[in-house]
Amino acid sequence: MTERNSAAQHAATSNRRGFLERVATAGIASGIAAVLGERSVAQRVTAKPATDRDPFEFDPENDPDETFPQSIASGGPTSNGVILWTRIDPAAYEPSEPLAFEIATDEAFENVVSDGIVGAESISPEHDYTVNLDLDGELESNGRYHYRFVYDGVASRTGRCRTLPATGADLDSLSLAVLTCQDYQNGYYGAYAHLAESDVDFLVHMGDFIYESADGQYTSPTADVYDGREIELPSGSPLAETLDDFRHLYTVYRADPLLQRGLEQHTLIAGWDDHEIGNNWWWDDEQDAPRLPEKDRGDDPEFTIDVAANGIQAWIEYMPCRVEYDPDATELHEQLQLWRSIEFGDLATLVRTDERLYRDGPPCGEQRITCDNEDAPNRTMLGDEQREWFLETVTTDDARWTVWANEVLTTPITAGKGYWQTEFIHDSWDGFQAERETLMTTIADADVRNFVTLSGDLHCSIAGYQRTTYNEWWWVDSDPVGVELMTPSITSVNAADVVDFPGDVDDDAVAGLVRSSNPHMEFVNWHKHGYAVVEFTRDDCTYTVYEVDKTVDSEAAAKRQIAAYRIPDGKIDLEELDVRADANYIDVDSEGKAVTVNGTGETGVEATNESETAPDPPTGEGWRDDP
Repeated sequence: MTERNSAAQHAATSNRRGFLERVATAGIASGIAAVLGERSVAQRVTAKPATDRDPFEFDPENDPDETFPQSIASGGPTSNGVILWTRIDPAAYEPSEPLAFEIATDEAFENVVSDGIVGAESISPEHDYTVNLDLDGELESNGRYHYRFVYDGVASRTGRCRTLPATGADLDSLSLAVLTCQDYQNGYYGAYAHLAESDVDFLVHMGDFIYESADGQYTSPTADVYDGREIELPSGSPLAETLDDFRHLYTVYRADPLLQRGLEQHTLIAGWDDHEIGNNWWWDDEQDAPRLPEKDRGDDPEFTIDVAANGIQAWIEYMPCRVEYDPDATELHEQLQLWRSIEFGDLATLVRTDERLYRDGPPCGEQRITCDNEDAPNRTMLGDEQREWFLETVTTDDARWTVWANEVLTTPITAGKGYWQTEFIHDSWDGFQAERETLMTTIADADVRNFVTLSGDLHCSIAGYQRTTYNEWWWVDSDPVGVELMTPSITSVNAADVVDFPGDVDDDAVAGLVRSSNPHMEFVNWHKHGYAVVEFTRDDCTYTVYEVDKTVDSEAAAKRQIAAYRIPDGKIDLEELDVRADANYIDVDSEGKAVTVNGTGETGVEATNESETAPDPPTGEGWRDDP
């Protein structure tokens, strides 16, 4: 069994034995691993050589949406392959029909470099008709490709994918679009349409790809569910509980045409946060089961084990993610491993952690202001084994940039000073201060050259400095470690959605208030939705935040650059860059006419397109520069 919290291990083991005895007596499932082990959880499949060309034949007039309603996606890149994902519509499913695929270096598929067949036995209702095709070892390093599926005479849309550079390869640049928190009921996905047209190398999703709610629980208290975003779960519950519930959420989210555009055009590096299962969920050592604090039976292990198993199974089915899953393992922390590192040649290493499956509960329950247990030495978010792996990976990395893909904010958000300092967000690393100090001190002592942390979860944009400690006492040493770059939510509620700020309280006023108590933060924006692009070169790292209007259900949703910072190679320094006034994007005026708008938000002349109305949807042709 994976060791998690060594300080409390003996007591936890005793408690687990007692719990398992009670489980056996009560007839409760013995754990998530046992539940998943009894099911046929979808595994990555490999292709078979084609024995004839019939499965590749298709009529170009056939509608791909009728056969592939969730379209296609790629993820889990390696230096010689990717995972290709799709789902067959149940109405189009034929039990004896194989699925063909083709990969080419050109969009016309004149130069096909790989093709094959997924056997009919690998497509079934048991896995909700999903397919995760693993092509590791089949492609060239640092390659860009076009791909498609063909099923029963119908071709999918054409997607693009790319592989990683070879290990240690000389790489000059890397561009990552960083995404998080996309509550379907709280807005539209114009951000994905812009990403489809952006010249980024990979999409890095920090988690909360879906939200488990169907009743608008996480929307703004002053607003309703957005038009056309209503969801009704098969169980009738307001929060997903059954496997059908979770699968339904993924089919709804993945059917969005704007989201599909983004996933079709870029390879995804995905992880999870909490809403893929339940808000603020954590692992209860005593019961050896998850806790789901938002659910009525969230402390009942029989219930939470079943809900978590359902959420995990659906996530594995619907996300093209290269994680380790061992169906024969008897303990969940051995059965499922999301933490991993991804090498981009000699330029950058992305170190991805799992900050849900191993975490302890909140330090003081629902208590916030007077909590004094945030710095308890035995509290863990990562667990012992993952923490040791993380520190070993980071401190021995030889790449120019060491990048932590971290789910929740590492730096504090506090009020007050010294003895009166109060941390407010215990679901973040503020609730695990001793472990955070261990991580930061170890990284500082190892003199890691360029340590950059990418974060999500908080639905705002932040650029700040990581330190070994954040205590204001004069006798406490606090050394700089690296920088943290947080991406805003795509749609999920932020402070401006929740709080009705007075008219004279703008972005700058709120940011100034936060920064006055948190000098380690260089930039804060609580008002805007969108995404961030983080670019690495041998000379610097650049963090650029884009606002995208979530209220417009169109590829013409307004986009503008709101912040940009540069971190020079070898320095822990956030240099503010000018917002690009020439960063034009397309907006739509009150009459539905397309107009150009510059990076400062000033509207210019009407667009000089052949049509004066909104532009056509992106076609995905070629690798275009970010507009």
